[in-house]
This record gives sequence, C-alpha cells and structure tokens, in this order.
Amino acid sequence: MITELKHYIFHQKNYIDNDFCNKIIEELEDINFEKHNFYHPTTGDYIIRSGDQELSHSWEDTPSKNKLTKKLWNPINNYRKFLNMPWFDTWRGYTSVRFNKYELNKKMALHCDHIHDMFDGERKGVPILSVLGVLNNDFEGGEFIMFDDHEIKFDKGDVVIFPSNFLYPHKVEPVTKGTRYSYISWVW
Repeated sequence: MITELKHYIFHQKNYIDNDFCNKIIEELEDINFEKHNFYHPTTGDYIIRSGDQELSHSWEDTPSKNKLTKKLWNPINNYRKFLNMPWFDTWRGYTSVRFNKYELNKKMALHCDHIHDMFDGERKGVPILSVLGVLNNDFEGGEFIMFDDHEIKFDKGDVVIFPSNFLYPHKVEPVTKGTRYSYISWVW
C-alpha cells in the first residue's frame, strides 16, 4: 500500500464539459445562497470560521443539479478502480451536490470533511470521500490548498476526489477578482 497521502488525491481533468458548466452557472444566478457554517459535533453548534469572509452555499435545486449529481458516479467509480484495493471495492451512495459561491474576498477556512450532521438521518455514519469540482475559470485567487501548502490547480470541469477524514485538511484562499463557483458531494 502506498503511504504517501497525496497519492490518494484523484484528479480527473475536463470531466464536466464547458457548456454544461456555463449552463449550471446561469442557473445559479436564480437560486438563494446562504452564509456557510461548520457543524461542531461535540457541541452541536454551527459556527462561522471566517467571519465576513465566509463563502456562501446552497442545497437548492436547479434544472441541472440532478444531472450533475448523476455525472459524478463515473469519477467516483474511477477512483475506486484507481485505488485498486480489494478491501475497498464498493460504496453505498453519495449526496446530491451542494453549490459553493465565493465572491470577492470570500474563502473557506482550513478544515476536514469529517461531517456528522448530514449523516444522522436515513444515512448513518460519516462520509468516506469528498468529490468536488469548479464550474468556472473567470476568477482570480480562490486557490484550493491541501496539507497547508499543496495547491490543487483546478480547471473548469475538473473533478477531484479525496478521503473525507482528518488526514486531508483543506481550504480555499480568498477570491481576489470575480466569483468562484464550485460544488461538493460526499460518498458514504
């Protein structure tokens, strides 16, 4: 087994085509976004960790949201094949996408995706994989950083998958120009 943590970051380039990304962004103009917050499993509180710089997010449906969510099945399955681990040959499902919107000077604080609150109803447990993508390139800043200093350079339409645990801390640096649109889903 490979022990280098970066090995388990899977980057599938140009998976979502440009026209579909553009269509999704047009649809995002018509939905409501709210300030993002982090769930604290010990206290049950929701906290904003970046103050006025906190990004916005939305679970709201758009005409293309279901299609985008369904498209993620192939990269998730490709990740499973990439791992080539006989003891990890399946997964139970994944969430519909959540959209993230980073306007000027907005960011996401360093964290890991060891999420509890969305997996305490019909779905039990915690996510095992994080699946994310960027929908546009017409912004500056907004770098995606893992392990404090490892930048993953996203292009419009790329999908990145990595384990959702404490070994994979990540953040998004402040956007310095334009608006960064992304999405995230979690595999369990």
